[in-house]
Amino acid sequence: VGNLQIPGYELPWEDKSFVYPSNLALPLDIEIKASDGASDYGNKYGEPVIHGFTRSFGQRLPNGERFEWVKPIMFSAGVGQMDGRFADKGEPEKGMLVIKIGGPAYRIGIGGGAASSRVQSSENADLDFDAVQRGDAEMENRMNRLMRACCDLGDKNPIISVHDQGAGGNGNVLKELVEPAGASYDIRKMQVGDETLSVLEIWGAEFQENNGLL
Repeated sequence: VGNLQIPGYELPWEDKSFVYPSNLALPLDIEIKASDGASDYGNKYGEPVIHGFTRSFGQRLPNGERFEWVKPIMFSAGVGQMDGRFADKGEPEKGMLVIKIGGPAYRIGIGGGAASSRVQSSENADLDFDAVQRGDAEMENRMNRLMRACCDLGDKNPIISVHDQGAGGNGNVLKELVEPAGASYDIRKMQVGDETLSVLEIWGAEFQENNGLL
């Protein structure tokens, strides 16, 4: 994140004249709420956060240019184990079914990749809000239990291949699952939590806690 400007803890390189876009939270708010959010998600999921680190930077360069990490980037990771029989994905074949599991589609994470690279302005504030992903730890927990139940079946595991949904939403996961065989989809049969979503939004939304299975 950018300069934290912690009250009572002044640092010589932090410039108090820096102005931040109205559609972005201040770096200190991001730092606190991101930490709280990660801990809350982990607790609800059932895997408490046990370690973390952070970096902040912002500076006025000698040529007058402002250089600062204004848009936050946050990573999280976990440690686990898996059955070696399921380490490799199976190849798609004619007659197989593509299944989506997890939460319903919402207007979440639309254009996230483009939004992270775009120059900020008041005109695209709404687009930035739509681009933000929102997590649902309880849905993630339910989906994980389903995945684990399938894996616990051993050689009878019905899952041939799995792809978690992220950047690009269905437009990514549903294509990669079936390459190079291809598949036919009726996108309107997708489970949605918002009936106003267009076909394009359903196809591209990066709503989380969702996997594609073959």
